[in-house]
Amino acid sequence: MEILAILLQPHVMVVIAISVVMAALLPHRRARARSEALASRSPAMAELAKTLDGSLSGQAQAGAWSPRLQRSKPEAELSLDFRRGPWHVRVTEACNPKPRFTEALLEYEHWIEIATMPVPPRKMRLEFFSLSFEDGFVHTVCQGQVRPDELVFLVDMILETLDLMPGVEPRDPTAVV
Repeated sequence: MEILAILLQPHVMVVIAISVVMAALLPHRRARARSEALASRSPAMAELAKTLDGSLSGQAQAGAWSPRLQRSKPEAELSLDFRRGPWHVRVTEACNPKPRFTEALLEYEHWIEIATMPVPPRKMRLEFFSLSFEDGFVHTVCQGQVRPDELVFLVDMILETLDLMPGVEPRDPTAVV
C-alpha cells in the first residue's frame, strides 16, 4: 500500500506521464532526424553518382553485397554503385540510431565493397584502413558519413592495392561464386 500511495503523489504522476510521453515520441524524433539527414545527403550523393557514371539507391533498395555487412546492425540508407575500370564498387552509407532519452543521436558509417573472384578469407591492415576478404568481396568499414570529396581517392587507393595482389581479380557482383 505504501508504494501505491507514493505512486499516486501528484509530482510522481507528472514524472511518470512525462516519461511515457517522451518514450512515445523518441522513435518519431529519431525517424525525423534520419529523414532530415538522408535528405541533406542525397543531393551530394546524387551529384557524386552522376560524376562517377553510377547509380544511387535509396533507403528501400540500399544494402551491402557481402553477407557479413548485410547482417550488420547499422541500417543501409544509401548505396552508390559504380565501376572503376574492370572493378565493380558499392559504397553504402548506414545509420545506427543510438537512442538517448533527451535527444535523437544518429551514428553513421559507410562501407566500401569491391566484387572480386573468391579468395581465402583474410584481413589485411593498411596504413589508413583494413580490408576484409570474404565471400567474393573485399570491403572496408569507415566511420561517419560518405565524404564525396574523399571517396574517389580512397576507392582508387584500395583498387591500386588490389591490382598489386596476385590472384585478386575483378568480377561481376551478380555472378554466383
